[in-house]
Amino acid sequence: MVAVPELAGELSTREADLARASDDFGHQVHRRPLAVLHPATAADVAAMVRFGRECGLPVVARGGGNSVDGQAQARDGIVVDLAGLASVHEVGPDRVSVDAGARWSAVVKGTLPHGTAPPVLPDYLELTVGGTVSVGGISGASHRHGCVADTVLDLDVVTPDGEVVTCSPTRRADLFDAVRGSQGRHGIITRATLALAPAHRTARRYQLVYDDLDAYLADQLLLIGERRFDHVGGQARYVPGTGWRFLLEAVTTYSSDGPDDGALLAGLAHDRGAEEIHTTSYADFLYRAAPAAARLRALGSWHRDPHPRCTFLLPGRHAARFVAAVLDDLTADDLGPGGGTLLYPIPTERLRAPRVPRADDPVSVVFALLRTAPADEPETLHRMRQANFALHGAVVRLGGASYGYPTGQHEDPERPVPAGQLVP
Repeated sequence: MVAVPELAGELSTREADLARASDDFGHQVHRRPLAVLHPATAADVAAMVRFGRECGLPVVARGGGNSVDGQAQARDGIVVDLAGLASVHEVGPDRVSVDAGARWSAVVKGTLPHGTAPPVLPDYLELTVGGTVSVGGISGASHRHGCVADTVLDLDVVTPDGEVVTCSPTRRADLFDAVRGSQGRHGIITRATLALAPAHRTARRYQLVYDDLDAYLADQLLLIGERRFDHVGGQARYVPGTGWRFLLEAVTTYSSDGPDDGALLAGLAHDRGAEEIHTTSYADFLYRAAPAAARLRALGSWHRDPHPRCTFLLPGRHAARFVAAVLDDLTADDLGPGGGTLLYPIPTERLRAPRVPRADDPVSVVFALLRTAPADEPETLHRMRQANFALHGAVVRLGGASYGYPTGQHEDPERPVPAGQLVP
């Protein structure tokens, strides 16, 4: 019998910890672990990985619990809850070192007073740094700076052998490349050094409405090609009685003189007169997803309803036709209450971390269906999951990829995780 190693933290079998570790934001997969590690140090994580290998138990890292397909769960295994490793260390002029369990909200709270911020940030700042780097981290700034994983300078990683290793582009580059974007397959990230860039004080947001999908995508490609804006995103919205319309969001940041609106919008084909332009602080822009998250929490949907979401990276050459075909068969009910979409392009060459998913095309078009299934409608959840699975297959056949999709090392209901497997 293998003895449990001595730990600075705690290995818990409390019911509340086990229940929490067998759920996530998706609320559609539930796998109960044997124990939950609350590490105090990276050495605790390494010791538990070694213990798991010796006992034939899967060891899984959990960040903020924002997965939707059970990627951070481990049936009859050990979940490493990184919430306790969440420090933001000293902020330098061009970098900051943070623990993997730190949330992006804490990172920007530490850096903005110094006039800096990471060049790429997720839309929702309550994700953890380690979880984001493990999947890649794409956003509306990726057309300029790549994904979050591309802006990492070095990492501390616990390898599948239970060794704590510091890696970077010049030190154990093989491991550095392997862990970014591979969803934990090659190790558990415990600390990251992030690049910082100057952060302006003010953000101006342009929301442009389109009736035509081709015109919408063409204008997005124009904007990212000319690099007119710091952030380019967008979504499809279903308007009852009208059908699908498209909302392009572009943001420019500045600290002194305001931008020339006419020059920034020149040559675009949006519906004139329907645009909205808002000026906010840069910090308010970064926290733009917080009000929607707060509404979902207040309504109970955040903690109650399943969220069978899917995100794809479509080949640019097929994107318009594929999206149009999906939307032709999609209704508001297929997204569920509070559901939505994402739709915006990224030059594929910007996605440099080799394990981060991308399309086989010069342009990778992000297309996400942010579904919500009412908790009391299991048949709706089943239908949404089946639709996501069918879309995943169609995207792969086109030369695209799924982002954050459960990979071969993740457990599915018909294929258990191999004993001793390290997963995210």
